[in-house]
Amino acid sequence: MANVSQQEPKLRIALVCDFFYPRLGGVEMHIWSLAQLLIRQGHKVIVITHAYGDRKGVRYLPGPLKVYYCPIVPMVDQDAL
Repeated sequence: MANVSQQEPKLRIALVCDFFYPRLGGVEMHIWSLAQLLIRQGHKVIVITHAYGDRKGVRYLPGPLKVYYCPIVPMVDQDAL
């Protein structure tokens, strides 16, 4: 039987996706919601996506959520990966 007082280990999670803020849609909202839930559970979460216009480098969004906008050139309709 598991010890009730024993806490599960906190994880470091990277979510990698072509679609993320500032673009808005279903995938973007799902990644955002998943990241927020994992952060609330105590995990360290980052998002890795491609650059959008002048949005490059590291940005911090509310949560706090760290987002890496990598200088990858999208091919079609913001798809890069």
